[in-house]
Parts: sequence; structure tokens; C-alpha cells
Amino acid sequence: MRKQEHAKYTYRLVALVMSCLLVFGGMGALPALAQDAAGISWDYEADVVVIGAGGAGLPAALKALEDGSSVLIIETNYDCGGHAAVSEGQLHSGGSTVDQQKWGITDSADLYYYDHTRGFLDSRYNDRDVTRATADSMAEAYKFVLDNGIIVQDIEPMVRSFYRDGGYDSDGIARMTYVDASQWVNDITGRQNNGIGVTRPLEKKLRDMGVKFLMNYHMDSIFREQPLSGKVLGVQASYTPHILPGETEPLVGFMTEGNIESTKENINVKANKGVIIATGGSTGNENFRTMFDPRLGPEYDGLAGMPFSDQDASGELAAMKVGAAMGSMAGYMQDVGAVLVAPARMGCQYGYGNGFDENSKVWPLVRSRGIVPDYKSMIVVNMLGQRCGNEDLLVNSRSLPSSYKYFETALNSVFIDADGDGNAECYGGPLWAIFDQAAAQRNDWDMEKSVDYEFGYAFKADTIEELAQAVVNKYYENIKMDPQILASTIARFNEAVKSGKDEDWGRTTTLENTIEQGPFYCVWATPNLHDTLAGIRTDGAMQVIDLDGNLIPNLFAAGESAGGMRVHGLGRVITSGYIAGRSAASVNDEGFATASLALNPDFAGPETNTMTKTDKISYFDYRGGSPATMTHSQKQAELAELEAKKGQEQVDEEAAPKADDSASAGNVFTGRSDNGMGGAIMVQITVEDGKMTDVQVLEHHETVGIGDVALDALVKDAVEKQTVDLDAITGATITHNAFVDALTKAMDKAGI
Repeated sequence: MRKQEHAKYTYRLVALVMSCLLVFGGMGALPALAQDAAGISWDYEADVVVIGAGGAGLPAALKALEDGSSVLIIETNYDCGGHAAVSEGQLHSGGSTVDQQKWGITDSADLYYYDHTRGFLDSRYNDRDVTRATADSMAEAYKFVLDNGIIVQDIEPMVRSFYRDGGYDSDGIARMTYVDASQWVNDITGRQNNGIGVTRPLEKKLRDMGVKFLMNYHMDSIFREQPLSGKVLGVQASYTPHILPGETEPLVGFMTEGNIESTKENINVKANKGVIIATGGSTGNENFRTMFDPRLGPEYDGLAGMPFSDQDASGELAAMKVGAAMGSMAGYMQDVGAVLVAPARMGCQYGYGNGFDENSKVWPLVRSRGIVPDYKSMIVVNMLGQRCGNEDLLVNSRSLPSSYKYFETALNSVFIDADGDGNAECYGGPLWAIFDQAAAQRNDWDMEKSVDYEFGYAFKADTIEELAQAVVNKYYENIKMDPQILASTIARFNEAVKSGKDEDWGRTTTLENTIEQGPFYCVWATPNLHDTLAGIRTDGAMQVIDLDGNLIPNLFAAGESAGGMRVHGLGRVITSGYIAGRSAASVNDEGFATASLALNPDFAGPETNTMTKTDKISYFDYRGGSPATMTHSQKQAELAELEAKKGQEQVDEEAAPKADDSASAGNVFTGRSDNGMGGAIMVQITVEDGKMTDVQVLEHHETVGIGDVALDALVKDAVEKQTVDLDAITGATITHNAFVDALTKAMDKAGI
């Protein structure tokens, strides 16, 4: 939904005529101005011009406004929010936030800085100045957004698998908190994504305070006094209306007060103090991302956040054209992290996370929700029809590095001389999941409605050979899936299931079901691209640094457009926006930020030096803790247990609930829903004399402290009421609906 062509513009400077190729611009909010001394005719002006109204741009605008600057926000989309609005609303904030203090969690700016400059790949390459400034401002920024309308769920903060547990997360203590979005209707995704509880309150506060928004304008270029020197003067933007297929009128956002009504093709916006680039990252730009990872070709077309929010590298490219350097590029090339993830849903274009449904304004672009994968029921093959890795590694791999071991083989598995001319090529996808009708029935997949046949993300046939012939390798139509190869692959896999041994890839935990009952299905299983964890290089004030290591006057970057920190979650994004807004509002006559970066004593937190020791090699050893997300108290209990079992290499994980083997097959029934907050929910019921005597949740991936608590209550309620008409669970609507869906299917099978 963004322009792919870059227009050429020229402008006159004092005593010098220059031609520059400029890309991407912004938006404005004040009356048109006369032509200035540099020969630029300005349409609007403000002290601070913020490009992008998402997780970084909104707090940046609020902070600049609070510090006395006029603000104008330019947003390429029809609505505000960006990636943050469609996220899970996980704030991931530390340094002794008010919520950490409330729950008795010891943290400080020093401890946050320590965790994010040491250890595993997520942290060791972080920019020291940016990380220090983020650590010193995070608790302050957290309180700032709470004061401006964001509400946090009243649940104990959580921590993922710490890198010393064998996971990838940098945080040794709980810093994950979740937003309460229950008061906001989410017409962007059509589902109750908590991220809307981050962006809507901040947007409303800005609109209530009179800030102007220039919606549907894409920043194409940055004006600077000279192409690679002098002050940044402003931006140019182009009109980008969003019109759905079959419609004639552009989409309109949830809020409109303060919008500048303009359809002018190109506009120029002057920034008296600073331009803040908060355009959201670069993983959606194929040319940009393949500079760092050549595997990520056009088949990676289902970027997280799309089709609502792209990451088109517009801010990065515009800044680079006026001299900006890139920073923390190791974030694009590391093996472990949150950039490349296995699809949460298959058979559709947009398979990341919780996704969209029919209530979304952009549903005509989404088209299908897909199916939540069950790796016990499928294999994954490359374009040729060959298995290309151990599918065990993909199970529950959203928060684990195991999927990267899979990608190491799968994304380089097609090495083919398609034209037979002696010039073979290597490809990174697409990948396809293969399964049969028995799998669809076993998982309650509606294969007529759930997947996208029309646009080439799913195929169906009566035989394996016919299925291979039907498959069109999207973006690589000249490469055909070989019917004999696919048939041989399926036959060999079926033999492995029957023998209990996978000689090819060593699959064990998901080696359960053969693929033999037609019709057969082939659905899109290509990984998704998520966060951009590298970007424009800045100093701690979020002021942009050029190729010579010098600050660019009046230019700032924040959020996923800025480099410096490889950290998942909105805490980093919000904090960098907060710092950028504070800095831009404080520039001196030379265009440099003057606001202090020192830690505010009010947010200093307790002394934590004893928790940051690095004088023993054992400190860096893996502890072998659970890979699961835990609350703070759960993590502390686990650490105490590990301490009591020193020398033990691995603590056995608690086994997942299993079906009751003692029950007869005739009175145990299962139902599965793909619509949980975290993916699939599978319910098992035991029926005697027409009543449910037992209800168990066999599988779920719901948020710790929210979804799991809701499921416990729903199970109890279902047994007591003997119906699917269950009490609503505040803050867990999606979990409730998915449980009811799964329970309904199980009860239908039982005939009750």
C-alpha cells in the first residue's frame, strides 16, 4: 500500500543550484507558507515533524508537545497505529517501572543496561550509547505513556526463556507487561489485539490536544541545506489514498478530528526544530532486506502487520540519501531472534501471529486466516517436493531458536539448474505443508473456507501426483514440483511413521500420523518476517549519525526505523520515541539536541550491582531452565529449584496434559479451534450418560497469567453448566471464544 516508484525532485539552495534524487517524505499541519530563501515552497510547518503514527511516533509527538514544541504528524496509512496497533501489546519495559515496583521485582537502569549489552546474540551487538540512554529513560517513558492513557493489565510481569536458560531472551528478570485494550474496538484486525490499547489512547490524547495529522501521505524525501551537509529543513510527501478492491472511496481511520483534509499530489512540510523518522522498519522492502540476507526473496510476502502496516524502509532510504549511516546491522544477520519466524497459520498470505478476521476493515486484502499447523499431521517440503528439515524443530518455535536450525537447511534446500544451461541457482522458498483429509478431520480444519486457493496459497487434489502437478510455486512459476519426487517423499515419510524411525531428518516427537487418505492438501508454509532489529544509526539522544560519524542537525530516528538495540517488544520502541521527542524539542540554533540523557533520580531503582557480576565463567553457563514464558514468581521458584539441583544439566519440563487412556474410545471426544490468542486450543471431553464428566485442555498457547487463567475458569464453568454458554472472561475474549469453539466441536462429536 505504499508507493514503489521514487519520484525525482529538484530544489534550489542559496547561491547554488543542485539536483538531488530524493526519496520518501512526510506530512504537515499548518497554513501554507511562502517560498523560502532555499527556493522551497512550504505547504505546512511545525517545530517538530513526526513521520509515522505508530509505537514510536505517537509517544515522540506527545513528548515534544509536552516540552513546548508544535507538532505535525505525517502517516502514510489511512489510520494510526502501525505495527504496534496489530501487536499483542507487550510493553517489555524495565529499569524499575511502576509495575515492577508494585509486584516487588528488583530492577534498575544499570541492570537493564547490563542484560542488554552482555550474553547472547540478542544483546552483545547492541549499541552502548543507545542502550544506556534507553535504560536510563525506560521507566520514565513507561510512566509517561501510562499518564497519557495507556492501561496495563493487572497481572504479574513475566519473563521468557533467558539466554542462560538456553533461550534467546536477554532479560534475566520479569519485564513483560501487557496492555488492557478492552475499552477499544479494534476495527483494524477485527480481533481483540491488545496493541490497539497502546496506540489509540496516545492518538486520542494528541488529537484532544489539537495536534494535526496528515493522513494518507507517504514521506518520499528529506530536504537538507546541502545534499550531505547542513541542517535538515523538512520533508516532502506524496498522497497515498487506500482504496479496497471493488471500492471507489478511500478508507477512513477510526479517529478523524485534527486530520488535514488534503489530496494534493505532493506537499512540502517544514520542520523548524527537527524531523523524527518513525516509519516502522525495513523488512517489507525486498531490495533492502536482501542486502543482508539473500534468502529473503519475494516469497516473503506476508510480513507481520500486513496488509495494514508495511515496513517499506522509506525512513531508512530517505535518511541515507542525505548522509545517514546504518547501525546495528548484525541485527539483520544473526541466527537467533524475532525477525524470521515459522508461520503461526498456514495456507494464507498473512500467517503471522493472531492475524485478522472478517471484522477487519482490510479483510478484502487479507482474504483468509489459514489453519494453525499441527506438525503431527503434516510434513513441510520445498518447491521440488522434498522434505528439507526436521519438522520437530518447528513445534512451538515462536519463542525458541530451534526453528533457526530448521531454516538453516530448509531455506537453502533448492539448488537447481532450472534452464539446464549450467547455471544453477539457490532459493530460499516458498515452503509448503503437505497433509491429507484425515489430518483435516483430526484437527477440525474447514478446508473449504480456511485457506486461500484463489490466490495460490493452497492447493487440493485426489492423489499426491495430481497435487504436485497442481502446485504453482508462487514467484517462481518456472520451477515445478515433481510428482514423482513428492510421491517418493510421502511414501518414505509414511514408512518412517510405521517403523518409528526417520532415517532422513531424525524426526521423533511428531512422527505419529501417515499421509494416506485423500484428498490431499498443499498449503503455504513459508516463514514470516517480523521485527526490524536494525536501522538508522543514532546516538543516545536518537539524533541521526552520518557516514563520517557526525550528527546530522535536526534529524532524529526512533522505533524500528532506528538501529542500536535488538530487543523484542514495545518498551524499546516507546522509549526511543520518548527520547526522540524530548531531543527534537530541545535543539539549539545549530540543530543539536540539548536535553539531558542522565538518569532521572525519581526513576533510579534499587542498587543492583550484585546482580551484574561477570567475574566467574559459571555465570555465563546455561542453567537449563524451562523455555516457557513465566511470571516473575514462577521464574524465581524455578531458579531456586535449579540452585538446589546444581550439576543437573536439564530440568525435565512438565509433560503436557494427555488424553485419558483409561477412558473408552467411545466416550472421549476432542475439539480444536485455531482462533486462540496464541494459536490452537484443543479440548477433550469425557461423556457419560449424555453429560460431560471431565473437560481438559490438551493444547493451548495462550498468554501466561491471562489466557491460562481464563481456561481454568472456563473448564470449571463448562463442567458445571454442561453447555457452551459460558461466562465471559474480562480481558480474555479471544481465548473465551476459541475455547467455546473447540468445546462446541467436541460436544457435537459426542452428540450432546
